[in-house]
Amino acid sequence: MSIKNYSILLGSLFALLLGAKAQTETPTKWRANISLGQYSAKIGTPNLKPFRLGINLGANYHLNKSEKHQLKQSFHLAMFRHKDLQTAVQLYSEFQYEWHFAKWSLTPLAIGGGYVASFSDMTTLKWDGKQYTKVGVALRNNFLISLGPNLGYESSLKAFDKQVTFTLGYRLQVQGVMIKEAVPVIAYSSLQLGAGFPF
Repeated sequence: MSIKNYSILLGSLFALLLGAKAQTETPTKWRANISLGQYSAKIGTPNLKPFRLGINLGANYHLNKSEKHQLKQSFHLAMFRHKDLQTAVQLYSEFQYEWHFAKWSLTPLAIGGGYVASFSDMTTLKWDGKQYTKVGVALRNNFLISLGPNLGYESSLKAFDKQVTFTLGYRLQVQGVMIKEAVPVIAYSSLQLGAGFPF
């Protein structure tokens, strides 16, 4: 999916969010989220060049009754493309503690993991005994470990009669075997901007 397609998708979703009527919010245990991220192939500080765009759709479930100290389980479906290496589809879950103060929320550490379907973007050659031949797009099934903090702000905007929260998150994600023994794991430092609302 190209940057143009991501922009159209995000613009359409935000148009829905901004166009919804404002009414009284009813408390709920579930929250839907959408975010765009930059997936830097490095450990530590995210890098904005080259730009590797990804999209993350998710939902959080509020596990306890506290409004200030919330325990949540989140579920994510994400996709990003790392040019000349892979296109990855992630399916994972995270556990997180979220502290609420005024209109802000802070998650010091979300931790979880799951599955990655990795489609190779590399040119792969195979020796058939006489010559090298090109191998088609290879699918690899990998594990994923994900951890990092979030910062949220509850805005005055409404979507589907619910208050919209904007989020900024950082994730260090480690993915399993890329190229057999040569690259046993690959790490991504992802910076994600998103929006969410209860449902």
